[in-house]
Amino acid sequence: MILKTYIIRTLKDPINLVMLILFPIAMVSVMTFAANASVEGYHHIFNGFNLFATGNTSFNAVFFQFFCGLIVTDTLYLEFRSDMRWRLMATPNHFSKFIISAIISSILVSILNGAVILGFGRFVLNAHLHNIFITSATLIIMSIFVTLIGVLCFMIFPKKATTTAIMFVFAFAQMLPLQFGMLSIESGTVTPVSFLPVIAANNALVHSGQALSTFVEGNRVMLDTDIRTSLIHLAILLGYTLITGIAVAFVGRRRPI
Repeated sequence: MILKTYIIRTLKDPINLVMLILFPIAMVSVMTFAANASVEGYHHIFNGFNLFATGNTSFNAVFFQFFCGLIVTDTLYLEFRSDMRWRLMATPNHFSKFIISAIISSILVSILNGAVILGFGRFVLNAHLHNIFITSATLIIMSIFVTLIGVLCFMIFPKKATTTAIMFVFAFAQMLPLQFGMLSIESGTVTPVSFLPVIAANNALVHSGQALSTFVEGNRVMLDTDIRTSLIHLAILLGYTLITGIAVAFVGRRRPI
């Protein structure tokens, strides 16, 4: 019942619907159409897939997970850093039920957010969805990671504004190396291993499918795809998630809510 309440409350919030659904879909669409129209001598359609849509979709699917991670902080700060805390204490439910429900709710909404973006990119913009297993695993692990990051920040920082600023800076700092989702075409090169979580998640998605190639000024170039590279980045993301989970458990023991 508590979990259902949190999920419904999140999905009914107009701001959440705009930020988690309409905004990312608009970004993917505008950036893809702009790229298609601005690049000359670039045959960006290969086997029916749009290379620009592929890059934009993968990037936004993982980038907007950080906005989903703020959902759990909104809930926790509202419930446990305000007068609502005393109302919860008057209920027969233990605090842990509210915390666990808030965490699970955030994870489920994050997965839904990523699935909507990926589905829109694949079926509307003809993005390449890649390996369904790795795509699903990346989406689930990334959702858990950003939620745990939000919980950890909540435990450490007493003010919501501080947590929000940290998560925004952390997310946007990783936006620039990914060129705002513009798919980078490389010729016969192997993507270096990245230990930045957003980039690791993006690389896990992009490199999990068949190679996509195109022609630039008459020369054939290929987006290097390698399942081994994808699995390495997926393992890096999983490692970050486990470390963050351990940190949450450690801080939670020393600073109980």
